[in-house]
Amino acid sequence: MKQILIINGDPEKTDATSHLINAYRKGAEEAGAHVREITIVDLIFNSNKQFGNRVAELEPDLKRALDQIIWASHVVLFCPVYLSSIPARIKGFFDRLFMPDQVFLSKSQSIRNNFSGKSARIVSILDQETFEYWKQDKKVTYLSIKRNVFENCRFHPVHTNTIGQLYSLDNEYSKKWLRKMQSFGSKIM
Repeated sequence: MKQILIINGDPEKTDATSHLINAYRKGAEEAGAHVREITIVDLIFNSNKQFGNRVAELEPDLKRALDQIIWASHVVLFCPVYLSSIPARIKGFFDRLFMPDQVFLSKSQSIRNNFSGKSARIVSILDQETFEYWKQDKKVTYLSIKRNVFENCRFHPVHTNTIGQLYSLDNEYSKKWLRKMQSFGSKIM
């Protein structure tokens, strides 16, 4: 049985993100996967790295989050992108969890927690301004999580989706993405 961890990175817990998550969850559960969820905004932790790259003791919520990531065989991050940037809380979450010497040994770059064999998906939900920027440049800042966190820690493959702003859940664009999320969940990808 596949074990899926959904990470809700939406600081406002918007309806659009919740519906996308629920569609993915529904598909995964129908496929027989065991699904757990973390909502970053509900966790209590200091999102600032302290002491440079030295490891600081993880708060209880971050310890539980790391345990959930270790438990999962597939991690799905739902990440809003505002004005071409991810929210600071999401960045702080990954900065604190995936520090050198916390997850990998910096001198040898060997992974202490074995993430090989795990896969991931990043679903970026863009505001209007960022969507216009993405159409021109195609380099949204969430790639720092894909490359510097997931791929650096040997998650493979790491799929990405970029969704323009969902103004309403009743239009065809939103319905298309809800169907896609359910399909991705059912294929556990």
